[in-house]
Amino acid sequence: MSSAIGISVCIACRNEADRLATCLESVEWADERIVMDLASTDDSAAIAERHGARVVRRDPVPIVEMIRNEIAAHATNDWILVLDPDERVTPGLADELRRAAAQHDVDAVIMPRMNWDLGYPPSNPNERYEQQLRMYRKSRVQWPVIPNALPQVTDARKYRVPSTDDTVLVHDRNRNIPEVLDRIVRYAPLQAQSMIDRGQLFSARAMFVSLGTRAKRQFIDGKAWRDGVPGMLRAAILVGFHFYIWA
Repeated sequence: MSSAIGISVCIACRNEADRLATCLESVEWADERIVMDLASTDDSAAIAERHGARVVRRDPVPIVEMIRNEIAAHATNDWILVLDPDERVTPGLADELRRAAAQHDVDAVIMPRMNWDLGYPPSNPNERYEQQLRMYRKSRVQWPVIPNALPQVTDARKYRVPSTDDTVLVHDRNRNIPEVLDRIVRYAPLQAQSMIDRGQLFSARAMFVSLGTRAKRQFIDGKAWRDGVPGMLRAAILVGFHFYIWA
C-alpha cells in the first residue's frame, strides 16, 4: 500500500562499491531504500543488502535517466528521493525533506547540491548550491529520459530547501581525471543525440556562441580563479564537456 508521506530512496548503481555505503548511511532515516544494481561486477549489491536496502537487478544502461521511472515503480511510497551512489544527504537536508513530504500542496522538492570536483568544493554559489529537483510524488510527476533533464513542475507545487551548507545534497562528482573522462564518454553522445532530436543543427557559430556563454559563466561570472587550480580545472572540465557534445 502506498504511503502519502513515506519516502522511498531510489538509487541506480553499477560498480560503486567504494561509495555506495556512505550514500546509504546518509538516508538510513528514510522509510525505504531501493538499489537497482546494473550488473555490477564488484560488491555493490552485497553492500546494499548489508545496509538494509532492497536490491533489484537489471541489465546495464548508458545513463540512469533511462530507468528513473522504472526504479520508482518498485517503491511502496508515493514520495521518491532520487540519489546517485556518489551523493549523500546531510542531516539538515533530511529534516527539510521530511517536512516537505508532510505538506499536501507540494509535488516536488528543489534542493541545493554541492558539487565536489577533484576533492574540492566550490565557493561559487551556482556550483556550491546548484538547484536540483530530486524528490517528487510519483503519482503526479514522471522523470524525463533526456540526459540531465529534470521533471517539469509548476512553481506553486514546489518546496524549496534553503541554500546553506547544512542543508545540501553533497555530490562527490569527479574524484579524478579518469572519472571525468568516463562521464564524458557516457553522457556526451546521448546528450548530443537529444539535441539532434530536438532539431538542433550544427554550425560553427552556434557552437562558439554556446561555448563562449558557458566559458563566461564558469570562468568569469563564477570567478573560477578564487578556488585556485581546482577551480580552474573544474571550469575547464565543464566547458570541455559541452565542447565534446558539439564535436
